[in-house]
Amino acid sequence: MSSDDSTEQRFIDCDEDTVFDIKTRLMWFKKDTWQLSGKWLSWVQCRELAEDQNKKRTLGFSNWRIPTTAEAKSIYEKSQSNKDHMGQTAWLHKVFNPGFGFMCWTSDVRNKIQAVRFSYRKGGTMYDDVYRTSRGSTRFVRNLKDD
Repeated sequence: MSSDDSTEQRFIDCDEDTVFDIKTRLMWFKKDTWQLSGKWLSWVQCRELAEDQNKKRTLGFSNWRIPTTAEAKSIYEKSQSNKDHMGQTAWLHKVFNPGFGFMCWTSDVRNKIQAVRFSYRKGGTMYDDVYRTSRGSTRFVRNLKDD
């Protein structure tokens, strides 16, 4: 079995909105917040959107959240190319909808004013202001056990 085969088997395409990762046992939105809202969001706005999704019990669940840095990195796949919102190559499995923001806000924050962003183009992280909207997006995730 090639690494591409094992990656293919790792993700289960649950329905038109969600993906299950067998390796981490996490459920992901197929679309990120850029694709869902049509606009760039700050970390604060992403957090508020997650809270709103939970109040509405989007897709039947109330535990959607911003991923940790480790979780965001866990779906970065150098063997799988996809296209971001600019049509550039980003390393995210094709089970996730193309056209996403390549920088993903994570839940990891320091000094209450900076949060980590993970790049699906380069695989690196950076800190950014939690109020900055420039190409800001995230992909909501949930643990299966807590709802």
